[in-house]
Amino acid sequence: MTLSRNKEFNWEGIRVRVSLPSNYDSKQAYPVVLLNDGELDYLSDLSQSVILVGLVPENRLDDFTPWKASSLKEGAPDFGGKVDAYNQKVFQGILTTLKKSYLIDESRIAYGGYSLGGLAAVYSLYSNHLPMTCIFSICGSFWYPDFIDFCREHDLIQSQSLIYLQNGQTEGANHSNRLSKAPVFARDLHNLISEAVPSTYSTFDAYGHHEALDQRYHHFCDWLREEWNLK
Repeated sequence: MTLSRNKEFNWEGIRVRVSLPSNYDSKQAYPVVLLNDGELDYLSDLSQSVILVGLVPENRLDDFTPWKASSLKEGAPDFGGKVDAYNQKVFQGILTTLKKSYLIDESRIAYGGYSLGGLAAVYSLYSNHLPMTCIFSICGSFWYPDFIDFCREHDLIQSQSLIYLQNGQTEGANHSNRLSKAPVFARDLHNLISEAVPSTYSTFDAYGHHEALDQRYHHFCDWLREEWNLK
């Protein structure tokens, strides 16, 4: 299903795509799902119940990473470590702007993504004053250098949020760098967050990193519909 884009604009280097329910009522408050990388078609199961917002940064290797780190592959760009600035733009700029155009149910705001987009969302759990009530990560890149140590050493601030974590048991297969241990890092992260927030939904499937995206997003949509009592 290809979703319609009801509004599209640029906010300080982030391309924002908004998809409204087909029967959108401007007098009704709607939940919002903010998705890093902006691939909203994967969330089509939610399209008639929530406002979907795709976020596409100019440079995801910079904007989705928490601190600078060297590339894992020779010749590839390094990671820029600008997620603090990115998340601030999302919540203090983009979301504020959306609230001027749409009636938003502030008790149901979800933020997340896939791979590095999931890493950026989980990192936000350790940040102050971000107005989301649900964080989701699918195949989050928790192998990122020093990320597990960071999570061990810092308190999880957004402990009242709903949290959804899904990773694959065979992520990192056929890699010789730290990606080869992606499932180990992911398991450590799941355990750390589940210990801090026992209600965390934590699951591992049998797939690799780039497999079964439709199925994985469908699983997340089913979970969110039940948590938010969506029709």
